[in-house]
Amino acid sequence: MKYRLLISIAAFVVMAVLLFWIQSTLDSVKPDPKMPDCGKIRQCLKAESAWPPKMQDCPAVLAPFTVRKRVNNKWGYSMNYEGCSTEQIIAPRFDVAEKFGNNGLAKVKNDGKWGYINLKGEEAVQLSFDEVGDFHYGLVPVKSKGKWGYTNAQGFPAGSTRFDAVSGVWRDGLSAVQIGGKWGYIDPKGETVIEPKFDRAMAFSNGLARVETAGKWGAVDTRGNVVIPLDFDVILSTKGSDLLLVARNRKYGYFDPKGAEIIPPLMIKPVEARRDGSGAIQIKLNEFAFAPEGGNVWSDTVPLNGWFYHNAANEKMRFDENGKAQIWRKGAWFYISKQGRLIPESAQG
Repeated sequence: MKYRLLISIAAFVVMAVLLFWIQSTLDSVKPDPKMPDCGKIRQCLKAESAWPPKMQDCPAVLAPFTVRKRVNNKWGYSMNYEGCSTEQIIAPRFDVAEKFGNNGLAKVKNDGKWGYINLKGEEAVQLSFDEVGDFHYGLVPVKSKGKWGYTNAQGFPAGSTRFDAVSGVWRDGLSAVQIGGKWGYIDPKGETVIEPKFDRAMAFSNGLARVETAGKWGAVDTRGNVVIPLDFDVILSTKGSDLLLVARNRKYGYFDPKGAEIIPPLMIKPVEARRDGSGAIQIKLNEFAFAPEGGNVWSDTVPLNGWFYHNAANEKMRFDENGKAQIWRKGAWFYISKQGRLIPESAQG
């Protein structure tokens, strides 16, 4: 009986190992759905000067399989897709050559000038710039004669090179640019949308951009209207929320993307804030008690570390001059004890 059990266990182990090996072998021969077949590779390589309309995905197909090749101090490119092609696709002729991106373009340099080429070696961005940046939403920052501008893969200049600096980032259809030491915003055509008048200007998010003048931060909308006054020492985006955290004199508060003040800057330290599934704002204080998560009615005792619905009916909150939280109930303000009990404001002396 004893030996039968041992034999059964050994047979089970051998069978498990065998099944694992078979499955691994099958997996190794399965085609990777992300990898194009050889026919597609060859079609793209044989295409004429411009890929036919049905082959516009060729840049994305070929880009991952191009490798840089150096010959006599010049750089070119070859395919490196085993079983399909290892041939040269762009002859070595560049002083500097970077990898191809997913857009099918590569940054290259010759005779001190930068530009971009496509997978056929054609200049997508003319090699005539002193510096070029990275593509973002189809536009790339370029520098010539000390001035910056934008261009696209067809060489269309966005407002020419007339800026002292550009952010290189496009959000909500705008990019920050600098002229005469001041920052403003332009659209993809290079036209000024928000006049350069800020000392610093951040990228847009949720329709707002944080801007700073004379050490004070605020926020503007995509038309340049001041939505949050330039009156704060700090304005920060919050992770996982569209709310903006503000600080003044080391006291913290919150604004929403429309510029509405959610919590005045009176907190002695930041709190966690979020929106629930319906879009209602919830606020959580680590050291004070609020209504339980999912609820919106106060009770005489409330659990610590719960979520508070800021905009629920008949519920209000504020912070005193010392940064302590208070809630409004039955026509009066109360503090919340560490035990979760409501203490009348008058009892604090």
